[in-house]
Amino acid sequence: MFVNCAGKETEPTVILEAGTGDSSEVWKIVQEQVQKFARVCSYDRLGLGKSDKVAVPHTADEIVEDLHGLLHAAPSPGPYVMVGHSIGGIYVRKYATLFPTEVKGLVLLDSSHEEQFTRVSEISPEWAQRIASKFPTDPEGLRAQGFLPRNEHLAWRFDAPLIVIEHEEIPKTAASDPMAKQSEAVFHVLQKDLASRSKYGELREAEKSGHYIQRDQPELVVQAIKDVIRESATLGPGKQ
Repeated sequence: MFVNCAGKETEPTVILEAGTGDSSEVWKIVQEQVQKFARVCSYDRLGLGKSDKVAVPHTADEIVEDLHGLLHAAPSPGPYVMVGHSIGGIYVRKYATLFPTEVKGLVLLDSSHEEQFTRVSEISPEWAQRIASKFPTDPEGLRAQGFLPRNEHLAWRFDAPLIVIEHEEIPKTAASDPMAKQSEAVFHVLQKDLASRSKYGELREAEKSGHYIQRDQPELVVQAIKDVIRESATLGPGKQ
């Protein structure tokens, strides 16, 4: 697996987790800024970028185990502040659940939500059909990707600093598509829900960004990372 670490040997180390189909290149601007004040690592999941190809795509749980093995083999010692974009948000939340002592804070950028497919499918039969045409909607298929099937709800809680940043620029396709506007409304509710999962949680808006906030407004991402690092240091061991 390809990993790119840079910056001073500081604590915590910042880990950048990309969205679906994206390599570590998506973090280039953010990493160049963060390495000025912290140790920061981006990487390519198996099957992407410069990492080895895989015959079968890994499940969400396997991706988290891959990352855990990579960080300990690199080595990139914890604790970590993890930054997850899109479906990467699900991966870093899983990591924090499986290895809670290793994660001191989270930044989520337009993060996927475990309930998003079922919530959007409830808008209308048309939306349910759209989703079914692009993604597996059977319970096993959803769980493999990190999502929850119908009638199951996210129980995740996080007892550490958490900043959620959501896009504010509506995609051009949504402007002329009433159903897409409804989907945007559901997405906002889910981002608000994620921010509420920690007593230290905060929801921020990227007013000039589409889905790729780390490219459109990288300064917002860098500031959020600084804020989470500072707040995690203030809390310290045993104060959470």
